[in-house]
Amino acid sequence: MRALVLLTLVLVLILISSLAVYYMNRDSDNDGIPDSKEREYGTDPNKPNYLLAYALKKLPEKEALKFKNVENFNESSKEFIDLYASLSQDKRSSKEVNMILDNILQDNKIDETEKNLFDDKFVNPTLPTIDNLNWTPTRENLDKIYDINVTFIARDDRSPISYAELRFIPVEYTYMIEKYGMKPEDYPKVFPPDKERVLILTPVDGKFDSLEEKFSVPVKDIVGGREYKIVALVRDLAGNERTVEVKTPYIRQFENIAKTDDITVAAFYYNWYTEGYDIPKNLPDKPLLGLYYSDDNIVFNKHVDWATGHGIDVFVFPYPYPQPTKAFDWLERTFRKNMEADLFNQIKFSFCSTFVDNSSPQPPHDFDDPKVKREFIDNMNYIKEHYAKLPNFWRIDGKPVIVTWSTHAYQSKEGNIKDAFEKVGSNKDIYIIGEVVGTGKREFEWFSSVGGIYTYQPLLAFANSVWPHAGGKLGTYKINEILDEVLRNMEEWRNFIEKYGVDFFPTVSPGNDKTYDYRDNNRPSIILRDPSSFQKLVKTIKNSFSDEKTRVIFVCSFNEWFEGTQVEPSEGYGFTYLEILKDVLRGG
Repeated sequence: MRALVLLTLVLVLILISSLAVYYMNRDSDNDGIPDSKEREYGTDPNKPNYLLAYALKKLPEKEALKFKNVENFNESSKEFIDLYASLSQDKRSSKEVNMILDNILQDNKIDETEKNLFDDKFVNPTLPTIDNLNWTPTRENLDKIYDINVTFIARDDRSPISYAELRFIPVEYTYMIEKYGMKPEDYPKVFPPDKERVLILTPVDGKFDSLEEKFSVPVKDIVGGREYKIVALVRDLAGNERTVEVKTPYIRQFENIAKTDDITVAAFYYNWYTEGYDIPKNLPDKPLLGLYYSDDNIVFNKHVDWATGHGIDVFVFPYPYPQPTKAFDWLERTFRKNMEADLFNQIKFSFCSTFVDNSSPQPPHDFDDPKVKREFIDNMNYIKEHYAKLPNFWRIDGKPVIVTWSTHAYQSKEGNIKDAFEKVGSNKDIYIIGEVVGTGKREFEWFSSVGGIYTYQPLLAFANSVWPHAGGKLGTYKINEILDEVLRNMEEWRNFIEKYGVDFFPTVSPGNDKTYDYRDNNRPSIILRDPSSFQKLVKTIKNSFSDEKTRVIFVCSFNEWFEGTQVEPSEGYGFTYLEILKDVLRGG
């Protein structure tokens, strides 16, 4: 009997224990969380909480309970738990993560956007993209751009775009101070100050609410005279940023007024300043740009901007004689570098040379020598083949113009000058302009084979002619002392060649001084500078030759610093000579 009582007692205890276990592990809503735990967590045992159950498998209980009130259980919410669980304990404990998490969970739902945002910010950050960053001019006059419009598209594959800005930054060229010795106080004269702009943007549709936003941004009143950086910055809602930068070409400071009159101003331009062929360092007046190198395209852009902005239409480059000996091949390399400059196509160009005798390009040049004649023909044909077809090659009457130097020193007793000119197509395929010098008028065989003639340095040519009358002594002259004679000399040359039916092209020059030319010990007379006399010279020539069917004025020179004939802006004169040229051309 006693054994039966003990057995019954054991069975009762087992039953009670089983019932206790049953009630302890009972899961009324089948969500995987015992009812007892649900009561402990403060959740409803009869309402499934599958996301909490999922979180309890992935996270410590304390952290899993953060999700106990989330109402939706789907792939987005499950993946969110996975993303959260993938973070380190320290990261999950951070203030930033918990602040974002609280914000997401405040409506008791986790949607796809919130999941992507969390992923993008904390787990697998990906930057937004900036596509099609472009700009177009919206206000432009005579090649000068004043206003532009910048467009781009910002995209993100997970988080909406939430912020964008555009920076318009003037490029600075302080290397010219260090490399070329530009005076710091002259820097703003060369590169006029323009402010950096930071523009806070709004999408085209007016609000940030999408994974893709389009932007259209006006930038107005650009000063120019430099390149600019356009920097677009966008940020997505997760805080990821992307920056993309483009640089504009050189934007002009001055309008290209050379297009606005019927006078072609052709300036002799020297691109030979390189290491070993430097601008003289001891000049009493130096370029505003400093002692620059000609293969610097910012220098060349600046020159084109200044020249065409004051009425110069053409740069006449020194020709590099591309013969087998290659004595001047570096000049062609420099020229091809100049061709890469942004403003190269905004000025016309041609070449000037003897075109003969590569090894010794000094006169006289005997065309009865087959080598001399062959070099002339080859060099002319080389220009026709390689350069004369370019759209900005200088043309008169539709024909490419080639300028010859020392043409007066071409010699032949057998008619080889005329034959050489005919072989290169002079007056048919090309328009050759030949040079005469001095005050003595005489016939030249080539007169009937060219389109026109000019005098390279009329001031110096006249001064040279009076040397014998001054006892052979070199003189120092002011322009106004010889101006009338110089003008009379050019008028006489025009009348003298009238019977040949060729054009005469006058030349203006601000002076001449070879004192500082380390290349040459031959020192001709000095023609002192005088801006008022230069103005009179330009104005008189413009008016005196106004009846020419082909109106061309040569300027000697834009930048011949070796001989002191330059009109390029300088430390001493600033823009004076260019401003005189501009003023006279515009009727001043």
